[in-house]
Amino acid sequence: MNEIVYRGEGNQPLTNSKLVAEVFEKPHDNVLKAIRKILQGGIVKNDETPMFEETTHINEQNKQSYPMFIMNQDGFTLLAMGFNGKKAMEFKLKYIEAFNAMKRQIEQSNPSVPQNYLEALKSLVKAEEEKQQLALENKKQQEQIITISKENMELGNKITEMLPKVSYYDKILQSNATMTVTQIAQDYGMSAMRLNKELESMRIQHKVRGQWILFAQFLEGGYVHSRAVDIIRKDGQHDVKYNTEWTTKGRIFLYESLKANGILPLIEQENTPSDKGTGRTEPAKAASASQQTIKFN
Repeated sequence: MNEIVYRGEGNQPLTNSKLVAEVFEKPHDNVLKAIRKILQGGIVKNDETPMFEETTHINEQNKQSYPMFIMNQDGFTLLAMGFNGKKAMEFKLKYIEAFNAMKRQIEQSNPSVPQNYLEALKSLVKAEEEKQQLALENKKQQEQIITISKENMELGNKITEMLPKVSYYDKILQSNATMTVTQIAQDYGMSAMRLNKELESMRIQHKVRGQWILFAQFLEGGYVHSRAVDIIRKDGQHDVKYNTEWTTKGRIFLYESLKANGILPLIEQENTPSDKGTGRTEPAKAASASQQTIKFN
């Protein structure tokens, strides 16, 4: 019988005079008169929390507007006191049951609605705590975002610093041709004589009959090969000279070996403290640069 009680504004269970008239099988005019009689008695205060509120309804047949009262449970209780008889008592009980059922339904659907001043204070405190917790979490998230941004910036700087190194590797790997020591020396901003002397001091090569030859432990590495070059001597005689040329694999070997000794190519010397004219970097910087290696079988 919940259909005779409905949820009104402020989640309050309500009914109206038209429904009461239908349930108790009374003329609507008689129910209106009974309500007005209650209000005219001057005993019921209908100001702060009105038990009865007069309004209108539209007749479905003639579409005209007629007066009607909306009432809460207290208003219905006062009105139903004037209804006598066994049948009226049954309707009163059903109405009371309908009001209680609607109350339970409202409470279940709104469990967090404070029921008194103390609950309202507790709810306010809880809301403030949740607000502070949310603010704290937001602060932590912002700090994490700032930290991640700094890390990304540092990573970006490291990548920028590494770009020349990567470019030099690319430069080596993209070329399948052999190169003379003169060509390689240009990448390091030094002369071929200077580079040969550096490689000799590093015990990588030594000179035999006018040609630079690798030491025995490097001969099988596939780093170099000899190219025969026809020459004409001062006396006009034709002769053959053998030049050592470096393969791609050999150039990478040179790069890593020189880097381990603090000697970097020009494109990697930017923003790196070095000895002018030698291509040498500070040992700590060279060690940092040597963290990238390419291994060959």
